[in-house]
Amino acid sequence: MWTILKEHVRQFWLIYLTLAGVYIAGVVFGAVGTGALGSSESTQLGKFLDSLLSSQPDKPDPQFLKFLARDTFVIMAAIWILGLTVIGTPLVYFIVFTRGFVLGFTVSFFIHMKGLFGLGLALLTILFPALIAVPLLFLGAGTATIFSFMLLRGRTNGEYLRREFLYYTASATLVLLGSVLAGVAQGYFSLLGVHLFNL
Repeated sequence: MWTILKEHVRQFWLIYLTLAGVYIAGVVFGAVGTGALGSSESTQLGKFLDSLLSSQPDKPDPQFLKFLARDTFVIMAAIWILGLTVIGTPLVYFIVFTRGFVLGFTVSFFIHMKGLFGLGLALLTILFPALIAVPLLFLGAGTATIFSFMLLRGRTNGEYLRREFLYYTASATLVLLGSVLAGVAQGYFSLLGVHLFNL
């Protein structure tokens, strides 16, 4: 399976390179966006962050984990649906950009408000789970873009389209399941980080 995956990425490396570029741009804009906040906005967000951290339970909240799973499911399912359309690629790239923006903004804000503790919290609760979630996001967005381009080129004849659709749906299902698990895992890491750093 790893051989197939490596060959797939090698064949469509340009698409994955552009996705990575868009994601990194989102991270940069998100980090810069933290500095653009006014003092009142920063204060309000800081109070919200303190309230959120202080209200963390001793064990994972099932409702919170369900929210993370549902949020991830909706995003990855939306990417799959957009891949079925000829004009869905710009929206796929927009989703990738916004995910990068959220990551950059959150990490930058944690560091801005909590200093070294915020850095440690961001590493454990956000960046570590992202090592799994981000490649899965790229893979889901990449396969959606590839399938959309195939439709755009008009390669939609009978058996070929059916086979490619099955491959696309199967890979999207695996990516979706992995992404949901990564999203749920982030909930556990969040709880661990809060208690570890006594925030």
